[in-house]
Amino acid sequence: MYTRVNIVDAQFGADGGFDSSGGCSPVSSRSTASESDGSGSSSSNADEFCPDPYPSGSDSRVDRTISNLLTESSACVLGDIDRHQQRMLALLPAFSSPAAAGARADALSRWLAGFDVGWVLDMDPSCFGRGGESQSLPRREVGRRVRAWAQALNTMERVFRLRHRELTVKQVEALGELAAASAGAMLKLAGAVAALGSSPSKLLAVLDVYDPVLEAFPILGRMFSWGPSHPVLTAAADTLAALVDAARSCGRDLRAFVRSHYPWRMPLGGEVHPCVGFWMGYFRCMLRNHISLCFVLGGGDQGGHGLVAELISCLEAVLEEKSAALAFPGLRQVFMLNNTFAILRRAVRSDLKMFLPPGWVRAREERMEGYIKGYMDASWAPVVSRLDDAGGGKKPTAVIRRRTSRLSAFYTALENACSAQRCWKVHNPVLRGILRKTVSANVVPAYRRYLEDHPEVEVAIGRTAELEEQLSNLFEG
Repeated sequence: MYTRVNIVDAQFGADGGFDSSGGCSPVSSRSTASESDGSGSSSSNADEFCPDPYPSGSDSRVDRTISNLLTESSACVLGDIDRHQQRMLALLPAFSSPAAAGARADALSRWLAGFDVGWVLDMDPSCFGRGGESQSLPRREVGRRVRAWAQALNTMERVFRLRHRELTVKQVEALGELAAASAGAMLKLAGAVAALGSSPSKLLAVLDVYDPVLEAFPILGRMFSWGPSHPVLTAAADTLAALVDAARSCGRDLRAFVRSHYPWRMPLGGEVHPCVGFWMGYFRCMLRNHISLCFVLGGGDQGGHGLVAELISCLEAVLEEKSAALAFPGLRQVFMLNNTFAILRRAVRSDLKMFLPPGWVRAREERMEGYIKGYMDASWAPVVSRLDDAGGGKKPTAVIRRRTSRLSAFYTALENACSAQRCWKVHNPVLRGILRKTVSANVVPAYRRYLEDHPEVEVAIGRTAELEEQLSNLFEG
């Protein structure tokens, strides 16, 4: 009989209330990923797509911090809009009908530079790298530029919308020209993202770009009465189509990415593989734009619920396959127990849980119970079997010698197992406690029964306590 694993107990136990997604937690202290499940300690890349946005401290302090940040952010945005409106009025004469092309180009450059996106004017579809070529910009820089671009496009649209009704007819015409030139320049980044080679980060970039284009350009079209054949709206429609094609191509490649994108060097102590933090963070980031995800990947189950469960299952299957390389008895099961727990914990403590089918959590808990049973069968059943009595029919002296020899074999097997498993790692303290209790509950009673059944075998005083102490030091890493 083995201890039942309950994910709720393991989440809210002695390790505090780590929540990598930034979701609400009823506990007052927050631990790091490495303290809770070990998935943050193995690689600096773990969970890099969705780092924990909340600092350590009480929930009330976090709430006050968020409130202050929102207040400061709102004031900053309003101030920026007012500043951009003043810049816009100063630049409008360059977009009046008689203005020279050179003056317009210079004004457009200054207008975009005011949003820190002047670099879009120098972009071409291959500037991020395309097809099989390596990216000319690092992935993090591409992500930074996409975020700056999205913020700039959103702010521009608000500036145009809030001010155009207060302008004269001629100013509105000039503003329309500025808006068209700005929108055309901003589409260059979207085109460059669509042209990126297929990769996990490309899908995130496509989703981050798709929404702003889909929302902002129709608003601009209605604001300035652009017809459906207007060059900006036509280019926007073509860009959206290219982004959808790019996202669907990446979506088809996601399972292959899970299998091959992250380095598969196996941890020697059975701890959580760094890919778990990487991919669970990635899946959460996909769902930041889950409505767009549903649309661009074709809707239905593939757009949310089914896709998330399928990708996590793919990750679990790869972990299971790779665990075969861990040949030491019981280590494969400990590795799978650690990783299944890390996946489960990250799923239920984030928005991912809303995209998982009923029974998903309980299925993983049962799987973890199976790993514990498999670990006991592989690692400790052979140790306990050394105490099996098979001395019937022999002379008393021979029986005593055989029983003493069996006890010595048990001690040797126990020492070998403890020596190896002290180096194995189970980072979560509750899960580590469950494993230690399960081992003790199966080994110590069998040892005591053997001594009670065979009082003729001499054992040093305190040997049972020493055995219990050895078992209490397992999985420290």
